[in-house]
Amino acid sequence: MEEFRFPFPGRELADRELTYDPCYSKVPAEDRAAIVEKAWQKGCAAAREVFRRENGSGDFRAIVTGSGLQLNEKDTDFVAGSQRYFSDYISGQKCVNLYKKSIALWAGENGLDYEQAVDLILSHEYFHFLEVTELGLTSRDYTVAMVQIGPVKLGSTGLRALSEIGAHAFARTYHDLLRQKEAQEDGTEV
Repeated sequence: MEEFRFPFPGRELADRELTYDPCYSKVPAEDRAAIVEKAWQKGCAAAREVFRRENGSGDFRAIVTGSGLQLNEKDTDFVAGSQRYFSDYISGQKCVNLYKKSIALWAGENGLDYEQAVDLILSHEYFHFLEVTELGLTSRDYTVAMVQIGPVKLGSTGLRALSEIGAHAFARTYHDLLRQKEAQEDGTEV
């Protein structure tokens, strides 16, 4: 079986992902490892459940559309600021936008064909759909004060990075399960 290099951050990079959150400095150092692990495990558990529910299907186009989401493929390389976007899930519109030129670039950089890249990206976005419909927002599993003046805390906000960590864990775990299933069917080792 050909070696597969997974193009999303793994657990070893999840702690770094938290540092990218704009509210990172508001998270006490002693809480950081635990909230990252909780978000990672939430994504892993959701992947195992969806894998079971979908009978090990590897077709995220079918999983996504079968869940009532519309796929919109846009022939664009979507770059905002210095960030390239491959897709986004729009919960209020029940759709996922796929940015074809961005995906094609990412696929090439990671040695994937276009459809493999779409499948991985859709698995990531599907976790965000599950957050809205079943799991609860991972970004809200830990909140910090929006403003703090001395002992007075005003408002609260979640950590967007936790949602991304959960989505990475979901995608990685789901696709690891797929590779294990394929290896068992082929009689090979993973």
